[in-house]
Amino acid sequence: MSSKNKIPVFPNLFRTSTICNLYKSIEYFNLKVSNAIVNKDFKTNKNTIYSHRLVPEYFKLNLRDTSFKTKIIPECNWGYSILLNPSDSIDGFMQRQFNSKKRNIFTRYVNRLETCFDVEYRMFYGNISETDYNFIMQSLYNMIVARFKERNELHKNLHEWDYLLENTFSGIINKKASLFVIYNKDEPIEISLNYHFDKVLFSYLSSYNIDYSKFGLGHIEIYKQTEWCAINGYILFEMGVGGMDYKRRWSNNIYRYNHYVVYNKQSFKLRLLITKIQLKEYLKSKKVNEVYPKIKAFFKKEDIQQNSIFISKITPISLLKTNDYEKIEDNSHLKKHINNFLYTTKNHINDICIYKNEHYYIIKGKEEFQKIKFNQ
Repeated sequence: MSSKNKIPVFPNLFRTSTICNLYKSIEYFNLKVSNAIVNKDFKTNKNTIYSHRLVPEYFKLNLRDTSFKTKIIPECNWGYSILLNPSDSIDGFMQRQFNSKKRNIFTRYVNRLETCFDVEYRMFYGNISETDYNFIMQSLYNMIVARFKERNELHKNLHEWDYLLENTFSGIINKKASLFVIYNKDEPIEISLNYHFDKVLFSYLSSYNIDYSKFGLGHIEIYKQTEWCAINGYILFEMGVGGMDYKRRWSNNIYRYNHYVVYNKQSFKLRLLITKIQLKEYLKSKKVNEVYPKIKAFFKKEDIQQNSIFISKITPISLLKTNDYEKIEDNSHLKKHINNFLYTTKNHINDICIYKNEHYYIIKGKEEFQKIKFNQ
């Protein structure tokens, strides 16, 4: 009796040895990567059906055992990536991809963040301490939970968090994975967990601190990681499956995924598997797969009690009177409002003072101030 060996190629191409054992090489964009056999005892089983989903259509997978055949089934999944020229720079890519208005919008995000905070960009690749690793991964987890709670949605990758936490550290040391982090001083405010394959950088899981949402951190991450790719000779910044709006804006290589079914001989089980996959993709094309997650998310919705907030217009500081206010240092509960004020006024965080009386908070900058009141 035949058996099935199911492997999602993206992202497991970057994680497991099975792909290397089964395929002697992978070709993409005129490049060819030869795979060494990881398991010397590995042998293809004539009775096994190998089922590989999420294979980018720009990949060509070359089998070791030529007695096997491949059935390629188009998936109803689309991928998004940035394809660079071998001698590209970030400026060269931006010139080709965007008109001057859009370029200015994205560079404004970068400049505004660096104006308002003490920003550092770090790529942990090949070296990271366990202390930094655990702190960054916990920060990433907290960001994901907070962001999806705000959206009242479920994150599809958190079920594998234990696997990621256990395996990413060694991946970084072995240069198979990396963590890209945007810091405000010592605080991570945006994090991307990446995988590396030849000249491909794959941003697998990323999130940001929602208190900084005004600053377009997702765009800044893509800008800076694409810049890293150009500097380090990578030709592809891969953002994977899912058509989020920000991915569409940046992508110049939008592609379809394929499902590879590898087999040695025809069988009833093979025909049944192919029919099942084709039916599944047909149902996905009709968006049937979106029904269950929506129902599940609906019943898991939480009633998040939010205080109504009064926020005054930003006003010239000449009109500010603080006689009835006391200056406060602990302002963590105002962080999002402070950051929004910084973004609008272009103040640096060190130029901000916070005052409080019985009814109002005041955010005071160099030349402007703003009142905030929380109504219980």
